[in-house]
Amino acid sequence: MSFSQNFIKSSVLVKQLLSVSFISPNDLVVEIGPGLGIITQELVKVAREVIAVEKDRELFANLKNKFNQVKNLKIFNQDFLDWTLPQKPFKIFSNIPFNITAEIIDKLLKSPTKPTEFYFVMQLEAAQKYILNDQFNAQNSILLAPFYDVEILGDIDRTAFTPKPQVDIVFIKFTLKDIFLFDLPVYQQFRDFVIFGFNQWKGNIFEIYKKIFSYDQLKKINHQLKINNLKPSQLNFDQWQKLFEIYIKFVSPEKKKLIFGFEKNYLKNIRFPTSRNSH
Repeated sequence: MSFSQNFIKSSVLVKQLLSVSFISPNDLVVEIGPGLGIITQELVKVAREVIAVEKDRELFANLKNKFNQVKNLKIFNQDFLDWTLPQKPFKIFSNIPFNITAEIIDKLLKSPTKPTEFYFVMQLEAAQKYILNDQFNAQNSILLAPFYDVEILGDIDRTAFTPKPQVDIVFIKFTLKDIFLFDLPVYQQFRDFVIFGFNQWKGNIFEIYKKIFSYDQLKKINHQLKINNLKPSQLNFDQWQKLFEIYIKFVSPEKKKLIFGFEKNYLKNIRFPTSRNSH
């Protein structure tokens, strides 16, 4: 077995994390990568139903044996990234494999069925990239904002894990918004538009999008939003949303072809095929 996961050692810690969550006896809860079952054994005590999705065959076999008498638990031997999400309301509570954090969250954002809440144990550096900020916004925070609010609930000591991680770890909550800003087809266009903007070898919005917007459109954009000289990370979510609305309404279909499918093509170049072969 090859692990990229740092396993929680103590059920006491799991109980503390659950106590600050809103997991209730009415909830269906999904656990990603249950591993040794430390979280699982506490989840089944507080949730109505738990679904654990474990990719590793040996760990899956151990989990099936360990929990064979537990009635409110289902365990699947699948890669979560390929697993079909529940069609009924659900939450997620997981100590996720750190090396596929972005892929897991992207899957949730693109799914027609989304968890009403998800709680992750994850690296602080990764968590900060999902939180909107007045001075700096990472690409991930802009892509998350149409659907979720984010809150770091607390820090977790590195000694609580085996093996001990070399980075700071936090417990983070994502809460689904009552109103979605985009439906899924438009959201994919938004993703392509934003990811295009964040991944050009050019300094500011004017230079990045000058082949997309006409010169007159860029002048009007700057008059309305005052963003042409800003870097993508300096725009807040409201500015990104308004810039995208202008793009949707006024940019020609021919120029939109430069943006369409950008995320898919970009990911082909940066994600190695082996990244999903380790647990």
